[in-house]
Amino acid sequence: MKYFFPALMALVILAGISLVATPYVAEMLFPAQKTTLRTATPQQVSAALASWLGVESGRVKEAQGTSQMSAQGKTSWFTFTVDRQPVEHFIRANRMRQQDLTPEILQRVFVAQTPSADWWQPASLERQTCFISTDEGQELGLIYDAEQQKGFLVARTRAKAGSF
Repeated sequence: MKYFFPALMALVILAGISLVATPYVAEMLFPAQKTTLRTATPQQVSAALASWLGVESGRVKEAQGTSQMSAQGKTSWFTFTVDRQPVEHFIRANRMRQQDLTPEILQRVFVAQTPSADWWQPASLERQTCFISTDEGQELGLIYDAEQQKGFLVARTRAKAGSF
């Protein structure tokens, strides 16, 4: 009985210290708001888009891209110039649905979380429709003008709950 109260006091003090330190340790291990922005070279973007579109990288021109990773997931933005056929193949392969490009869809899919890049201007194509695909946590949005052969593509992948 002589050591009970000192041991209890030590236990309470250690519990208090651990409760104070837990948020700091958790933030170091699992950062909640850490956001990483990466901009790729035009050659890297061209090669990646060519792979997605199923063409040689030389056919994808004026390619630019950037991506952002955060605890919520990854978002990538691309602009490119390519002829119509590979884009049609990409739309069919990803089962994208054609939709009216309303101001709400433009805002939600293409303008929300906009990258800080002067080249990202999907509304500049002045299109009436867009193509959207949502599949297992991944969302693709595409605006393409066949006359100018120019496209804007956004790809979002949501982080799964419990993953890090």
